[in-house]
Amino acid sequence: MPNRSGLELEAGERLRYRGDLRFGGEVAVTDDRLLVVRPDERLSVAYERIDEVAHEGFDWFLGLLSVSLVAFGLYGLTRNPALGAFFVLAGLWSIHRSFRRRDLVRVHVQDEAKPVTIHPTAIDDCFGALEAAMDAARDTADAT
Repeated sequence: MPNRSGLELEAGERLRYRGDLRFGGEVAVTDDRLLVVRPDERLSVAYERIDEVAHEGFDWFLGLLSVSLVAFGLYGLTRNPALGAFFVLAGLWSIHRSFRRRDLVRVHVQDEAKPVTIHPTAIDDCFGALEAAMDAARDTADAT
């Protein structure tokens, strides 16, 4: 059973999963809600308010385009060093950005303009626990 300390859970609330976020903080999945604890914020989202949960892996198409941009820039260094260097830097920046955004979990919440985004370190465990908890909560709501 995951450690409950520091999460401020209610009495009797069952903790299904607790893990770290890649950029600092923690995520916890209970029977009733999703908790995201970051150094600068603390979010609690009840499953009734969640419309959709999506897992976005690495964007291979963008990664391939970025590598092509770097290759084109390296070739261009022989013709025009300034323009070639620009393409190399743009491609490297795009690769870095794509790799940093890999394994993103996007939680669309009702009445919120922006979705809640988390980058868990153990993506499969977190996403599986979140889907299972949401399914169980919806089955319980449908039964009543």
